[in-house]
Amino acid sequence: MRIDTHHHHKKAGENLAFVFFMNLIFNIVVIIGALATNSMAILADFIHDFSDTISIALAWFLERVAQKDSTDKYSYGYQRFSILGAVIISVFVIIMAFVILSEAIPRLFSPEGVDAGGMLVVAIVGIVFKSISVYKLHRGETFNEKAILFHQLGDVFEWIAILILSIVLIFWDGAPYLDPFVSIGIALWLIFNLGRNLYKSVEVLLQKTPDYFDVDEFKEAISNIDGINEIDDFHIWSLDGIDSVMTLKVNVDFGQNLDEIKKQIYSISKRYHVVDITVEFE
Repeated sequence: MRIDTHHHHKKAGENLAFVFFMNLIFNIVVIIGALATNSMAILADFIHDFSDTISIALAWFLERVAQKDSTDKYSYGYQRFSILGAVIISVFVIIMAFVILSEAIPRLFSPEGVDAGGMLVVAIVGIVFKSISVYKLHRGETFNEKAILFHQLGDVFEWIAILILSIVLIFWDGAPYLDPFVSIGIALWLIFNLGRNLYKSVEVLLQKTPDYFDVDEFKEAISNIDGINEIDDFHIWSLDGIDSVMTLKVNVDFGQNLDEIKKQIYSISKRYHVVDITVEFE
């Protein structure tokens, strides 16, 4: 049985489209600001923001795809393409973060001057742009919206850090090393978080049981349904880290109402965000 997951996706697509174009415009502002101010911290954040923009574009695309039915070639739909995208983006951003480290670490020992006033302006613009995106997504209901929302919140805090850095540099000329220091912090943060994201994405590709799914709890709930003797075979895997697919083989007493048992199994499965269920009776 395939459970309908199309609701809310249209509104989510509109929200993500708005945030995507906001980020795309801001990327242009940031790269110009990074080159104009000679700030490694802003350049590091550009790499982060650019990866965000790609992620938002994928999320937007996938919300549109989520409204389509599966095809003969892709019987489970196109959700799994999001994981492939996550792997590609994670690897790309990790590589770019190491590039930032290779540029920032030498600057710790021979710091270069930066335009602190320009950094201040770019930081203020960053906080404004990211705050608007957060407001647009704060009532989002889909997992894609929530994931991007938390990412944008993280960006707000990063730009606040750069704002504080720029103010310090304005009043303290003897601390140019703080700029590469902040960029190193951002790069390490990216490597850690994107590395974790890459690890989780690979787990999904390898069809690992979803972390949020309590197998023992689920089996106990199914076993408590009247008429079910035992679960003979059970498999669950995630399509995209959010929606899951399940196959279940259960042994039932002779003469039981199989349709009613199926309804109860479907009802329990919905709690775990299972969108496709195949039940076989013995």
